[in-house]
Amino acid sequence: MGFWDSNPSYPPTADRRVSVRAAPSQKGRWETAARLHGLASAGAFLAWAGDMYLALARAWEDASHEHYDALHPAGLAEEARRREERASARQAREEG
Repeated sequence: MGFWDSNPSYPPTADRRVSVRAAPSQKGRWETAARLHGLASAGAFLAWAGDMYLALARAWEDASHEHYDALHPAGLAEEARRREERASARQAREEG
């Protein structure tokens, strides 16, 4: 099966498009990376890479908070307040 007849690698509910200008060398690298990851196009690879970055950024942020809490222990009430603040901030990021 060639890359020209593969299925889209993004979810069917995706409804927004993003224009990206790439240098010829970038476009070639993105297309090669897409094929290596079994994705349909360079755009699908960029969408996957963006999602991967966001997941890693969230994991890093959560780990940073846990590390901070370990270095600066607080009482139960303060810890509960911090968790609620982080949960509401995470929910706001997901909604907006």
